[in-house]
Amino acid sequence: MKKNILAVAMMGFGLMTAMPASAAEADRRQVSQQARIVDGVKSGELTGREALRLERKHREIQRDIRQARRDDGHLDAQERAQINREQNQLSRRIARQKHDGQTR
Repeated sequence: MKKNILAVAMMGFGLMTAMPASAAEADRRQVSQQARIVDGVKSGELTGREALRLERKHREIQRDIRQARRDDGHLDAQERAQINREQNQLSRRIARQKHDGQTR
């Protein structure tokens, strides 16, 4: 578990220092949301199944970000808006799942 947190932190730091501020925002949010999922599992607020579903959506967003960057090297306004909507939805899902009263 500690290795996961360290890996996420290192990945986030590397991504934030290597990109412009607007592109790095999506990456900062991804790192933050990943940490929220890990914290939820550690605290028992998320069940294993809930965590798996949230992780799957997290990976989908990561894939969308990579694909958008692969196309032309950066995120344009439309791509950023779409990714932002997906991240907002995931953030709400994390909060809802963490506070739904289910424990592992």
